[in-house]
Amino acid sequence: MSRILVTGASGFVGAAVADLAAREGHDVTLLVRNPDAPRVVALARSCAIAVADLADRAAVRDAMQARPDIVIHSAWEGVGGPNRAGDVQLDNIRTTVALLDEAIAAGASRFIGIGSQAEYGRHDRRIDEDAATTPFLLYGAAKLSAFHLTRQRAAEAGIGFAWLRLFSPYGPGDNANWLIPSVAAQIIAGRTPRTSAGTQKWDYLHIDDTARGILAAALTDGAQGVFNLSSGRAVTVRSIVERIRDIAHPGLPLTFGEIPFVPNQIMHLEGDNSRLTAATGWTPGIGIEDGLITVVDALRQAA
Repeated sequence: MSRILVTGASGFVGAAVADLAAREGHDVTLLVRNPDAPRVVALARSCAIAVADLADRAAVRDAMQARPDIVIHSAWEGVGGPNRAGDVQLDNIRTTVALLDEAIAAGASRFIGIGSQAEYGRHDRRIDEDAATTPFLLYGAAKLSAFHLTRQRAAEAGIGFAWLRLFSPYGPGDNANWLIPSVAAQIIAGRTPRTSAGTQKWDYLHIDDTARGILAAALTDGAQGVFNLSSGRAVTVRSIVERIRDIAHPGLPLTFGEIPFVPNQIMHLEGDNSRLTAATGWTPGIGIEDGLITVVDALRQAA
């Protein structure tokens, strides 16, 4: 078993990875800024907690006293809202590089960074890792910059490195403001959600598959470089809304097209995940049709 340090465990993806790694018997340390965050409190039963702001280099160095074999970096400021275009993205680049430097100094053998499909920009087709990277938001540009800098530094240090470009994770416990949980909550309450035309095709990956994919890359020495972490299947937003309605409130009338598409709306976002599968043997196990059931069930239980 490995010693694994995970950042971002107060967030949706980081918490799922940490939980899975702990359940599989690994020695997991969470590097967190707020130990009282609900997800961190829940994980404290199975994981060690190191408190540090990633901007505090000395505190990060102290956290590395856990001597992790593997660092999984999921923390990132400004994932949603106006901060996606804010200067906090520049800070993310600095803290990511500093984290890697401290991991190298502590003797870590692998560094796993969680990137984003936003690094690719707009392609409106199925995307593999050889696609051009032309991000149109500072968020995507910062992720891409962090990728290039950490890849180079890891290579110079001779440690293993994988960067996973994540496509639209979803599942129980997701941010309530994102599309799937927001629509599901409204439909459960018997309200018809306001939506776009829903003709855009999106690649959603269930959080359980997301965590399995990240851990598979972390534990596979041969998994080197950049990988898409996606379901490999794009479905229309309209079909997602209709499926949630059929699960949560059959017969509820739906109306599409009340919300116009935003400028530069991406109409087809789909990641080719074959490279990750070839490197690790990982494949998604939860289709969107079944995954939406887990979302609805979780929201009902929480009500």
